[in-house]
Formats: sequence, C-alpha cells, structure tokens
Amino acid sequence: MESYLLPQKLGEKLRLKFLKPTLKIGEDITLQGFLVKFPHENEIKRSVWNSLSPIIRNFRVAGITPFPHDGFPLLPAVIPYWIREKGGVVEVEGKIYDLSQFSSLSGRFILAEKLKRIAIHRYLLSEKPGLDGRKIYNMMELSFPEKMKYVMLPYFTSTSQYFSRLGGCTVTFLDSMSKYYASNFSPIQKLLREINPILRKERVKVRLLYENDVEIHIPVNFKIKYQEMKDKKALSFYSNRKGREWEKNAITQSVIKMEKIIGLSDIPFIPTEEEMQVYGEELKEYAFDIAIFALQRHLEKPAIMEDALRVKEKFIRWIDREFPLISEAMKMGVIMDMADVNGFGEHLARLINSWDRIQVRNSEYGVYSLYDIVFERIEDVLRDKLKREIASISEKRRLKRIINRVLWELNTLRPEGWSYDYFEKKMIERGVEDRITKIFDSLLKEGIVIRKREGYVAISSL
Repeated sequence: MESYLLPQKLGEKLRLKFLKPTLKIGEDITLQGFLVKFPHENEIKRSVWNSLSPIIRNFRVAGITPFPHDGFPLLPAVIPYWIREKGGVVEVEGKIYDLSQFSSLSGRFILAEKLKRIAIHRYLLSEKPGLDGRKIYNMMELSFPEKMKYVMLPYFTSTSQYFSRLGGCTVTFLDSMSKYYASNFSPIQKLLREINPILRKERVKVRLLYENDVEIHIPVNFKIKYQEMKDKKALSFYSNRKGREWEKNAITQSVIKMEKIIGLSDIPFIPTEEEMQVYGEELKEYAFDIAIFALQRHLEKPAIMEDALRVKEKFIRWIDREFPLISEAMKMGVIMDMADVNGFGEHLARLINSWDRIQVRNSEYGVYSLYDIVFERIEDVLRDKLKREIASISEKRRLKRIINRVLWELNTLRPEGWSYDYFEKKMIERGVEDRITKIFDSLLKEGIVIRKREGYVAISSL
C-alpha cells in the first residue's frame, strides 16, 4: 500500500514556486508561467497611463499565472509595446511595483523588461510529477472494474500518433450494441468531461484569484507527434479517411449505424452494466499529473512500438484462427480491418504501448484477452447480421474493396512510391492469393496505378 500514497500534486508545486519570491517593491524578478489576457486590462491601463506612458510610452496589460487550475494566482504584467509576445508559456524578467505608486488602485504587478516564449513541455517538466506507473495503475484499479480499467488506460497514458494531443485517444462505446449489455454511459461520460481539460486538448476555463475572482480561458497547445509519420499527413490522417465507402472506420451503415469509431477510440468497447461503475475522484484530481507523466514518457521514447508490424501480423493470425467470422468480415470491408495501415492494428500497438509505459507485465497477453472479450461481444450481438452482410457482397464487389484499401494503404505508407512485391504482400494479407499479377497489370492499363521513380503510386481508385 505504501506505493499508492499519492504525492503532492504538480499544480501545487508550480503555484508554490510562483509565489515563493517575496515580491518586494522595486525587486528584480524572473517568473515563468502562462501569459493570458487580463480581465481588468483597460481599467489598469487607464489608471497608470499618465504615470507610466512618459517613461515606457505605449504598453499593454496582461496576466501571468503559474498554471491553469482553479484558485491559482494571477499577477498583472505591464508589457511595453516593443515586446511582441501575446500568449503561451513565457519567462518574464522585470521589476515589482504596486499600483498604488501610480494610481488609486492597489496590488502588486510586474513591469516587464524582457519576455521570451518557452516550450510548454519544458515549463511543465521543470517540476516532475510524483506519480509513477505503479501509482497510476493502482489509481486505475480503484477507479474502474477490471476490463474497463484496460479500456481506459490508453486515454490517460498513451500519446496519439495521428493527433497532436496528449492522452492518445478518446473512449467510444458501441451504443447500438449496448442495449444487449450496458445502456447507461453517463458515469464514464461524466468522468471524461470533468477530468483536466489538458487531457482533452481543450481550452482551459480557469477561475483565478485577483481581488475579485475572474474567469479566463487558456489555450493549451501540445504538438506531439511520433516518429513514424513526420509530414502534415499525420495530422490530417483521419479527416482524409472519412466518407469513402471503402474506408469505413467501423461496421458499415448497411449493417448497423456506427461509422467513424476508429477515428475516435483505441478500442470500440461494449461494456456491461457492472463495467460502467466508476469511482474516479482521484483520477480527476490527479489527471494533470497523469498527463505530464504521459508527456514525459513520450519525450523519452516517442515511437509507439519498434515491432508494431510483427505484433499486428501476429494478431491478425490470431483473429483468423479464433474468430473466422470477424476475420472474413474484416477482409470483405464489412467491419474495421485489422490489416489497415494506421487503423485498428495500430490501435492495438498503441494499447500495448500505453500499458508498457506504466510497466504492466504481460501487456501483449492482456491486450489479447481484452480483444477476446470485444470480439466475443460483437459476435454475440451481430453474428446473424454479419453473415447476411458477407453473403450479400459479390466476389467482384469484395475484390474492388480490397484493391482500393490496399492502394490507399500503399500510398499512405510509401507516398514516394512502392514496389509490386509490397502490393502482392498486402493483397495476400487480405485473402487474395491468385490473379494478383493480372489485377496489377489491369490497374496499370486503366491508369489507376502509374510509375513513380523506381516504384508505383495510385492516382485513383476503382
């Protein structure tokens, strides 16, 4: 139990560090924090204008605060016009004065002499969180039932390959199926709404203390990307993928209405009523520290998994063996395709990665167990519908879907050009083992595939 004793929250450390200086009048000081719009800017500027403008000419009034958290202090900062920085995390050098020296108002402020922007992660990691993987795991264990704990873990401890956001993923439940299981998702939805907005990559609304309490909004912008996709395509990946018939993210509309699941979640889970029981007060309280832990681990090792491809191929073989109906539905494009590049297979890698970050043993086996439950529940609810959908797809339509998926995947993985051998490998992955050369020659003849340097690239789809 000793390992579970929770540390002082990182937000408190930053606040105390901000308040530590004595703030004596005339004292030189250096402060770090978020530069934000000050609610009483015009009032203060009018009050001190006659006294300060002859000295520093034009100026503006902003606020500096150590971190967006309710009750945090907000110090006015008078910033001369030649300082251009408008917001973000900054280091400001200057002198401390009191408004009463220049006006009828009272209260300390900093007169900025130098101001420079600093990287948000450098500022946040200047005081490391006290949480480690063991404490986070124990917190999850007390907050969620067993299976739901593993579903939720990537939300808190993974970092997404495709979105520039902390927290890796949101959590989506398959509502249409859940009438057979749970029907009330409000406990989880309430928890996700109430945890620290920095995990959700949202603007943070904060109540700060300065004479009268004021509310401000702070944009939090983490630009975190993994090494695998370094170009702009990584940020727009899912939005480019939506709306194409052959790239449905989940079960197609002809089976049941649940598109776009893949773009939203690491695992489309079907919970039971018991799994909806949440006790997440500590998670909400320490969500910021968990986010900084995930950021710290990301900076140490950005890549998801060096052997992600091996794990994915091993997982696909497991689906083929244990869930032949689901395997066939995936290959025919009826449901999410584990073989898709950057799709469900990479979600598997991200899930394992999030468990590895907090040093959960046998993470690969745990993920297999979790997906075993997911696929069992999908089959339980949709077995007949999946069979009907598969039976309704002609061989020609099935082949067309497979070809389009493969071409899209090859272009995504190798935009500079790919080889015929790679095309052949991807077709075999999806169950096409003959006529591949004939299919490829036809694509070249129709102008769907063209030569590019030493390889090929698809410029259209069937």
